[in-house]
Amino acid sequence: MGKVPLYGGLPRVTMGPGPPNVASRPPDPKAMPMNGSRIPGLVLPVLCLLALVVGAVWYWRHRDDE
Repeated sequence: MGKVPLYGGLPRVTMGPGPPNVASRPPDPKAMPMNGSRIPGLVLPVLCLLALVVGAVWYWRHRDDE
């Protein structure tokens, strides 16, 4: 087994004495507005939790029905 190179593993690298050398890498991305493809990832967990709460409330209200 040989050594595995680390690509993009270290954000900043300093070499010897003197000012630190910043490793070349693309700049950090800026904040982007939310797009429509993220809506299912936000809505589906909320719907699942809402269904769980509705089921628990229904069970609690009807637990003594017989």
